[in-house]
Amino acid sequence: MNIFIGFAVLLFFIVVSLGVNSNVIPSNIVSAYGIIIDIPFEDNFQNNNNNYHSDNDVLVFDYLSSLNAKEQKEKKEDKFVILMFDRGYESIFSKAKPILDKFGFKASIFIACDYIEDGEEGMNWNQVRQLYTDGYDIQSHGLIHTSLVDLKSENEIKSVISGGKECLQKNGFSPTVFQAPYNKGGDDPFIVNTIGNYFKFGFTGHSELMFLNCDGWENFGYDKENYDETTNCEPYFSDGTPTPTNKFGMKEWSHDRAHDKINKEINQDPHGTKVSYSLYLEFVRVVNSQTKFNEPGKINAIPIVGYHEIAKYDDDYTSPELFYLEMQYLYDNGFKVITINDLGYDKDQDRFYVKNVDKNNETSFDRYFIENENDNDILDKFTIKQ
Repeated sequence: MNIFIGFAVLLFFIVVSLGVNSNVIPSNIVSAYGIIIDIPFEDNFQNNNNNYHSDNDVLVFDYLSSLNAKEQKEKKEDKFVILMFDRGYESIFSKAKPILDKFGFKASIFIACDYIEDGEEGMNWNQVRQLYTDGYDIQSHGLIHTSLVDLKSENEIKSVISGGKECLQKNGFSPTVFQAPYNKGGDDPFIVNTIGNYFKFGFTGHSELMFLNCDGWENFGYDKENYDETTNCEPYFSDGTPTPTNKFGMKEWSHDRAHDKINKEINQDPHGTKVSYSLYLEFVRVVNSQTKFNEPGKINAIPIVGYHEIAKYDDDYTSPELFYLEMQYLYDNGFKVITINDLGYDKDQDRFYVKNVDKNNETSFDRYFIENENDNDILDKFTIKQ
């Protein structure tokens, strides 16, 4: 009887939440009740640290069913997502990669060189090379992971930025994009200029969507703080001050920051059912929010979703179970998961574009990466009951 009462309560919550947020979650999404059970993550997926907080490995979601996948794909909407990982945690290789490979997705990995082979949390260089060999995008997060705005001299700032590139080059990589540690420094002209001296593009902030023309506020009324007074991706205003979003100040949506906010609002087990369900719905909302700004063949905005660890030992990290569901949602609903390398830049218009979509901006040097699905058969580790 208690099971039926619980089921009824959950259905009521689903109806209410979808009704309240009908302007956020597409109305044609079909809901299914799913329980994920029997998930043996002890060896390959679950961190063996016994201090992780979750006391409930059985996650209950208003799981967005694959029944609607055909309906979504038939619309032929161009829905893109870039997935990026910061720092270089070992869980990127051992936990995130098998899940991404299952769905044929690739991600952009921003390496902080001091995290590699640190003996505790980081990958080793062979693992980074394997990611690259398998089609993952390797970019720079600095020589060491320290906030640029806290450094005392310009030489120290330059050392972190240039040293991160040199470190990756010595190990066989050619990074073209820099992510400032903690995404700070975009309002400092010296930091912006130094990034530009060594890299084609850079990240220095957060927003739910990255507008490819850096014109979110002026042309779409979106996120005034990050897009005010900008109509292209030039890095400086006429007075020499940095623009809020530009080719050296791209914006990501931080999954961890969203998790932290939900943790504070709900104040329950950070990897339990209620928090994970709320974070899943937030992920769905963000990745779908691009549709109101885009047209077939003309992409104005895309979400760039940033993760750190796929693990449970920290309150803000993403559990393997939740990450799997998020990737399955993207797969079932026809999202095209690309990397930073799949973005081109039109120097005449000072704007980004997605290669092979905007034909007017495509050059003969642009290649769209054709993914080779690497079938690590992890799906058998999951039992999904509906």
